[in-house]
Amino acid sequence: MSFITMRQIDSTAQSIDALIQTGALEAARDLLRAELGPLSTHVGTLRVEAWCGALGLTQLLELPKAIAAAHVVREMRGTAAIAAFMAIAQTARAQGDEVAEFRALAGIYATGVLVWSGFAEMLRAFPRINALHTALHDRLSKDEATECLAGVMIARMLFGGETSEAATIGETLVTLALDATISKTARLRAATLLAPWFEHARDGARLHRMAEVLLPLVIDAELPVITRLIFRTSIALADTYLGNRLAATAADAFAADQLMAAVDTYRPDGSPVQWVRFFVYRGAFEAATRSGDQGRSGKILDRLQALVDPAEASQVLALHYRRSTRALRSREYSVSLAHSQRCVELAHALEMPQPIALLYENGVAAALLGLNRLAEARAIYLAMIARSMPGHRLGYERMCALIEATAALDQRDSGGLDGPVASEFLHQPLADYLRICGGRLTANHVQIFPKNTQAVVAAIFAVGLGTDVFADDVRSQGLAPPDAHPVSWPWLLRVRLFDGFSIEGIAAGAQDAGKKGESKSMQILQYLAAHAPATVAAQRLADALWPEADGDKAMRSLDVALTRLRQALPDAALLVRLEGKIGFDLNRVWCDTHAVLMLVDELRNYVGAGWAAKPTADVLIADTRYAQTALALLDLYRGPMLPDSREAFARDRSAFFRSQVAGAVQIGLRAAIRLPDQAMSEEIVRKSVAHGLPADVVRSVITDLQARGEDTSRRAAQLSQVFELART
Repeated sequence: MSFITMRQIDSTAQSIDALIQTGALEAARDLLRAELGPLSTHVGTLRVEAWCGALGLTQLLELPKAIAAAHVVREMRGTAAIAAFMAIAQTARAQGDEVAEFRALAGIYATGVLVWSGFAEMLRAFPRINALHTALHDRLSKDEATECLAGVMIARMLFGGETSEAATIGETLVTLALDATISKTARLRAATLLAPWFEHARDGARLHRMAEVLLPLVIDAELPVITRLIFRTSIALADTYLGNRLAATAADAFAADQLMAAVDTYRPDGSPVQWVRFFVYRGAFEAATRSGDQGRSGKILDRLQALVDPAEASQVLALHYRRSTRALRSREYSVSLAHSQRCVELAHALEMPQPIALLYENGVAAALLGLNRLAEARAIYLAMIARSMPGHRLGYERMCALIEATAALDQRDSGGLDGPVASEFLHQPLADYLRICGGRLTANHVQIFPKNTQAVVAAIFAVGLGTDVFADDVRSQGLAPPDAHPVSWPWLLRVRLFDGFSIEGIAAGAQDAGKKGESKSMQILQYLAAHAPATVAAQRLADALWPEADGDKAMRSLDVALTRLRQALPDAALLVRLEGKIGFDLNRVWCDTHAVLMLVDELRNYVGAGWAAKPTADVLIADTRYAQTALALLDLYRGPMLPDSREAFARDRSAFFRSQVAGAVQIGLRAAIRLPDQAMSEEIVRKSVAHGLPADVVRSVITDLQARGEDTSRRAAQLSQVFELART
């Protein structure tokens, strides 16, 4: 693309002066008509007005002046400028002034993208602005190109169908915005419109470089205050969406508090500029939301609501959208759904282009997912995928994959599937989720749908699909494990005490020392695991491991041993000491003792539906579930806790766990014997014997069966035989 240079413009100005002096007025008129725009920009309006007066062409300045006035309307009043620019474009086209028409149409898009309105006008003008770009792009001065190309770029981003259509123009516009030979106001306006381009291109580093280059203009007193405010807010808003921080030297200039204070004090006509205040406060809310400051974002949102002009549908939409996203991040899915549905209605009323309107449909679908209305959410996402641009499609596909995986988990649970059958059933939807997410954990899923994501991630590792990279993502993003604390979760540390001490996540030497009882650090770890999930008073821990030392000496020894333990751990923060108590970070440390207690509680909460001769289908499903829970409990309880330890706490806790597990297994066995297939009850009996539970666990159940008639008596005989064979 070529532009009219300063040298060419100076030469043209000199030619006009010479033609006027020699009386060649018609030639001077032709030259002035052909280059009016570049001349007005570079030699000044006063000089052009003098030429027009001398040549009888004063009407030539009407359109350039109207365009300049429309820009002022845009910055002061917002939406009203769309009608002004459209009227100028129609007048220019009637007069055959294509450059003025191009500039006016560009103004429509420049206004619409800032105030988020005028989509119907922009859609109607789209073929014409493209045609003018094709016809005029080689004839424009740099200033004209800066003004017009910004409009073409926005037009193609909104209506072009492919982001790539705006790419070349965006790159050219970056160069123009950084060109010091172009007027300062034009450069700032172009950079303002480039902000959404950078957000689309995801290039935060280049946005920062451009912002730093233009910083002198932001404090230039010669430029309109409102132009500088709009630029600062646009850049800050784009930076917020990109998730990056500006350089330290620029941080103060883009601080949200400063922007809000500046826009509140800007009163050119004695009152604040409503739409710019709304624009600035919207950006401040986004920044607070992305920083995770919910309290601050809520206060700004309330102030934003007070600024809404009810006659501006785009502002009402913006408020509902931010209420929706805030509720979604707070997992208030019903609230989010109501606001999102209103957003969809307003987007249709504003005649938004489809790629933008899908943003609000995404809010509806996401809220439905949060409410576990999976079929409705899936239908919306499938429709969105079919209608969206390729650049947006992947995000919707990932949401759909999360829904499919969640639905498969629900189906597994409702159908009572377990073991290899469940693993085979889940394999495909979980593999699809990983593939569509590129083998990584999507941060948005973690933040907004933690329960769904926990369940899906747990299933991924349970069926053996989890990779080291995926495990690292789970840890780095701080996704908490589900309430069941599955052993296959990517824990940073796994501690087992039943049937002997073992630990995954520390050096083998430290583990060996713990097994031999030679390491106080490992004894601390064993003590904490034996009492998990509870925390333990430091003094109690010291007294238990150093019983012969006085209080102060025992505490000093404890501090030394804790320091060594932290050094042995993969992360010292896995050990938490707070208000005199010590424990594990149970979101990152798994203990078989903790897992056993959760299963014990689950079985104890089981209330059987009586010993009916013909249990209902629902009761059989419940019995199956609790029989499976009993088997899972026996898989964890592999034998007495720390059988080789000589410590008193180990003996006490071992007896406690043996009693707890025995009582819970009895409940599971009573559920298992009511099932038509006796395989599970027999397996519970075998494992109970193998793992050293008291004989009363099985005998009491057999005794109950023997007293309940011929059929149950036969089952009792079968179980008794299994029990004796297992003991042998």
